[in-house]
Amino acid sequence: MDRLGADLPPGRQGPRKVHNPGQALFRAHGFRRPCFDLEHLLRGTEGARMVPHDGIHLGLCRARPYGPPRAVEDATNSGGEMKLWMCISLAMGMSIGCMPRRGETPLWPFTKKVLPNGLTVFVKEVHTVPLVAVFLWARTGSANEPDSLCGISHFLEHMFFKGTKLHPKGEMDRIVKRLGGYNNAFTGIEYTGYYIVVPSEHFSTAFGLLYDAMTGSVFPPEEIELERKVIEEEIRRRDDSPTGKLHQMFLENLFKGTPYARPVLGTSETLARIKREHFLEYLRDYYVPNNVVAVVVGDVETRKVLDEVRSCTQGWRPDPEVTKRLSEINFVPGTEPRTCEVERDVNQTYWILGFPAPGIGEPDEYPLELAATVLGSGRSSRLWRRLVEREGLVTTVSAWYWPLRYAGAFGVEAHFPPENRGKVEEAVWEEIRRLKEEPVGEEELEKAKTMLLADFAYDNESCADIAETLGYYAVVSSVDHALDYPEKVRKVTAEQVREAVRRHLREDAYTLCVLEPKSP
Repeated sequence: MDRLGADLPPGRQGPRKVHNPGQALFRAHGFRRPCFDLEHLLRGTEGARMVPHDGIHLGLCRARPYGPPRAVEDATNSGGEMKLWMCISLAMGMSIGCMPRRGETPLWPFTKKVLPNGLTVFVKEVHTVPLVAVFLWARTGSANEPDSLCGISHFLEHMFFKGTKLHPKGEMDRIVKRLGGYNNAFTGIEYTGYYIVVPSEHFSTAFGLLYDAMTGSVFPPEEIELERKVIEEEIRRRDDSPTGKLHQMFLENLFKGTPYARPVLGTSETLARIKREHFLEYLRDYYVPNNVVAVVVGDVETRKVLDEVRSCTQGWRPDPEVTKRLSEINFVPGTEPRTCEVERDVNQTYWILGFPAPGIGEPDEYPLELAATVLGSGRSSRLWRRLVEREGLVTTVSAWYWPLRYAGAFGVEAHFPPENRGKVEEAVWEEIRRLKEEPVGEEELEKAKTMLLADFAYDNESCADIAETLGYYAVVSSVDHALDYPEKVRKVTAEQVREAVRRHLREDAYTLCVLEPKSP
């Protein structure tokens, strides 16, 4: 489904939503977020643009994965990039010393309230624009699906605005459009989210529509068949896309035997099995108030919002058994190399070298984010400078770290002519060994921190951005995680980066996935 966003570069890290394998992963699955060029960065966000994308959050990057370096970095690399980058960050008040601490982040302050039925509500007042973003997050995604119905979370998301007892098909969309807003949804491995953004005077209408869809969807059989065809086409596009195929291969091999290996879209076989009764059962099992988080950010009054939400949802009954149905994943990293190579009708090699890594909240989380930034995030990164600029071996390269609730992945992705494979692999391993042997220099580490903290600020500019951050961390970890992010990044030392790389980027326990051109 369409949702807000625009292109961002590959390997961009950040504390935000982990929807997405590397920027490349997200791009393959359609995930896009706002991107600001240098002019917009310096003057504000007037130039932000909305670009539709497929509402799938899948990926291997801390917040967003994709193509070449970040927009800001692109604009600074023509010469003297390090000095210019630091000047920009200083001009924005974003040098390491000036970045907001916990109480000064764009997320704080907010109000959190758990209602008697277990519904968790976050409200943050932002009175700079007369808008409100209303999100409902369910703590369920592809990781909670039975193997036989893989893809039902995403399929249900497609059906969310297809009609209720109160609002027939199309009426919700028409109401939101008439109010001057927009609505959409997204599905991830560990969550599913739905949102409406409207002028703040229409908050009650927006929340009422989302609540009605979450509790009263009727799943018309004819709409099920129409959306089944839409998703079948999405699956075909994924499988026909070299990057889509590569990323799915990587997930299946790295997380083999765990729910994290399931494709968010499902497969053609599992999609064909999903019936109306499965939607109704899934809704009863997971879409209950004590498994849902509501987030409201915008030009509203907290007390009025809480009163409205409490009144609207008072008949919504909790299910004390829901936590027993949520998958607790026991991921045991492999102890030997895994390699998967496939030949396709492609004109270059698509390559991922990945490693099992810790999940959200683990001690090495922040050092690994910085390691990925130094290694392959943007045109000033070590891999880009060596493999693209100096040696000309690859067309693109990025590194990313992707933490989930119970596990994570660290990866390096590159696309290159097949004859360069040996040299590319040798160079990547050399740069990984260099991180293990030599502490990152002070200036390089400070730049990496500045990049991550700037990303954090950019990712929380709008009401919808803030609502997405609060909701994401509320369902997969804790909002404290986002509040502490700037301080945790700031405190990482070069030695911690080196030790984290030594622990997790092991030459005896990696996953290598390759899509090669067919042999003549």
